[in-house]
Amino acid sequence: MNNNKTVFFAIGVLLITLGTFMIIPFFVQFIYDERNGAFLSSASITIFIGILLVLTNLEENKKLNLQQAFLLTTLSWLSIAIFGCIPFLLSDLNLSFVDSFFESMSGITTTGSTIITYLDNAPKSILIWRAILQWLGGIGIIVMAITILPLLNVGGMQLFRMESSDTTEKILPKAREVTITISIIYLTLTFACSIAYWFVGMNIFDSIAHSMTTIATGGFSTYSSSIGYFQNPKIEIASIIFMVLLSLLMYAASDSSGRIKIVFLTFDFLFLVFL
Repeated sequence: MNNNKTVFFAIGVLLITLGTFMIIPFFVQFIYDERNGAFLSSASITIFIGILLVLTNLEENKKLNLQQAFLLTTLSWLSIAIFGCIPFLLSDLNLSFVDSFFESMSGITTTGSTIITYLDNAPKSILIWRAILQWLGGIGIIVMAITILPLLNVGGMQLFRMESSDTTEKILPKAREVTITISIIYLTLTFACSIAYWFVGMNIFDSIAHSMTTIATGGFSTYSSSIGYFQNPKIEIASIIFMVLLSLLMYAASDSSGRIKIVFLTFDFLFLVFL
């Protein structure tokens, strides 16, 4: 009989992480004087359920077989989307559960579709939460494959093992080193993108929100007309540059043999663009 405790333990960790990020929109509510307790309640519920899953599924030897690894991946996306939709349900947008779940799933999977018709008038806290969902989803698969699973004593590349072979192909060398490198790249480019957007004309809020969705290549915006709202070619050029830059640097981080070469080519590309 399979023991799925490790699966639910990992999901609990993910929910605690998700609930912690919900605190960011809670502070945004204070900044923009939006009197709504949606995010405080959502964070409390999500973190509470996450802690329960962690405490009730503690095991000394945390191991996953291939089937459980797939189960973990599927349940992780579903659970994050379900709990991620709670702020939409509790907001003043009057969204149904189906609409809220659609918005949350679209965000966490970086699909980019939305059911919110009047984004220009939507609460700032909701807008930043949509951006956070996409930002988390943009790195979610990588984190799941090479961060969480190795911590559970399961090789991240086990997810990609061929059933006809008993050996696991080492697609990404030195998983922990690659994870740290990718995380640093992701955070650095997000910060740099927000500065670039602010420099070419966005306000601080829009630059932060759009930087997260740009780096995740998700497409969520704070306006119904998306990035076309600004009517600014410099903003469009900045978005293209950072999406291409992220792709190149992610490839460089995962390919140790060509890492230095790709990084130099990337900076050469940026230099030529700005010239």
